[in-house]
Amino acid sequence: MKPVPTFRLRTLSVAVALASAAAVPVVYAQESSVNLETVEVTAESAGLYGYSDAEREPSVGKLDVPLAEQPYSMSVIDQEFIQDSGAKNIQDALLYTPGVYAGNFGFDTRGDSAKVRGLDAGRYLDGLRQVYGSYNTVRTNVYALESVEVLRGPSSMLYGQADLGGIINGVSKLPQEERSGEVWAQYGSYDRKQLALDVTGAADEEGEFLYRLVALTRDSDTQVDHVEDDGYLFAPSFTWRPSDATNITLLLNRQENKGQVSAQFLPQAGTLESGSLGFIGSERFVGEPGWDRYDREKIETTLFVDHQLNDSWAFAATARYTDSSTETREHWVDIPSVPDANGNVNRTIFMADAQTRILNMDARLEGEFALGNTQHTLVAGIDRQDARWSQDNYSSVASGGGQFNVYNPQYGNLQLDSLNPTDRPDNEIEQVGVYLADHIEVGPVVVSAGLRRDWAENRTLALSGPDTVSDEGETTGRLGLMYRFDNGFSPYVSYSEAFAMILLSKTALAMALLRAASSKWVPWSMAGSYR
Repeated sequence: MKPVPTFRLRTLSVAVALASAAAVPVVYAQESSVNLETVEVTAESAGLYGYSDAEREPSVGKLDVPLAEQPYSMSVIDQEFIQDSGAKNIQDALLYTPGVYAGNFGFDTRGDSAKVRGLDAGRYLDGLRQVYGSYNTVRTNVYALESVEVLRGPSSMLYGQADLGGIINGVSKLPQEERSGEVWAQYGSYDRKQLALDVTGAADEEGEFLYRLVALTRDSDTQVDHVEDDGYLFAPSFTWRPSDATNITLLLNRQENKGQVSAQFLPQAGTLESGSLGFIGSERFVGEPGWDRYDREKIETTLFVDHQLNDSWAFAATARYTDSSTETREHWVDIPSVPDANGNVNRTIFMADAQTRILNMDARLEGEFALGNTQHTLVAGIDRQDARWSQDNYSSVASGGGQFNVYNPQYGNLQLDSLNPTDRPDNEIEQVGVYLADHIEVGPVVVSAGLRRDWAENRTLALSGPDTVSDEGETTGRLGLMYRFDNGFSPYVSYSEAFAMILLSKTALAMALLRAASSKWVPWSMAGSYR
């Protein structure tokens, strides 16, 4: 534990000038000394700077090591900042995070869009991958989260095949022993109404059983006409502590969102520049009220097990099953498109039903020990992910939605005859990985190293004929070096690897290989942090 800083007010010599009030050419001054009592001031929050807590141990790194002690680029957006910033979703919460560009499509009801270091980032919840495919699950409600963590850069050593930009990990609210609760209401722009509840505490006097209930309901319009953003969240959790060394927590999550797609893909002519009849309002809805919809629901069950084996070693495991589905019916302006002299454009009509089933787990052994002059924090683990996502009733017809006037919308021109829905091939991921990471401290020097081996299979299940399969093993690693100066400045250098499997037909694969020599990315990074 770092020493707590102490500040002292020392004895001061005070010069007191005595001057005559009369208008005389000479000013007389007398100097005296005043002895003040020594006062000690102790800081209670060492390492806390605004919303940044340097002593916090982010779970995204899978090591019980404070944020400021790790030679990797990470950020933690805590619940206090989420509340103070008025973030309505994870995308809003990330707006002020270094190295993160959130809001690729502005306000979007479909999902939380974000780039980390200009690249895609994987979406995780409680350390387990959450998003497979696209637009086939409910975006996590930020009210159900204790914090949002960002790990910048490749992270395959910790999570297997992963997006190159990094990891965005949500940390769920779980039961606390201290009893507390809140009822929260909100009214905002576009007639946004929300009512939320968060209560937690011990269910018995001994504190063997803990509970927490997080719930929210929302009724809201958006900046786009005829587009709602309604939904609810119901997330009870229960903790059983059979002994002082063991915690077993079960988290249930039922979430449903109903509305429409807010992204209308309005043409450049009329938005960024004047069109044939001037500018188009940002509130313009180009779909068909009553038919367009984007309804999402999910049921999620997560199990957490933590057991302290002894003073130095602990076992932790997380497992989650998710069943989610979406129903999409929408129109958008054909891309590219320019309104004619009357303001008419052609519309694309689209429909799809998507479903995702996910079973993920991660189990690890964590320990702290001394070896000579070195202090070690070691983690060894195994994880597995099984996911299958499908897309049925798929149909996308450019110009099949008929003509639409973007300046003077007239609804009621629904052309269902142009749709020819079909089922698309299902996709599967199966992956097993084993990993070992060691955080080593030698005085002011920190060395962090890790190695991982994955066996992964990505498969497209053909509707007819053979499946398309990518099956391979991959070894990835990372290495970080940091020096901690006494003034809190900690420069570091790090090396990390990532891999992403290509799942294409033989023809498409050959074309992809012409565009990219390898799917493995190996970057170096150099940075410094100030605690």
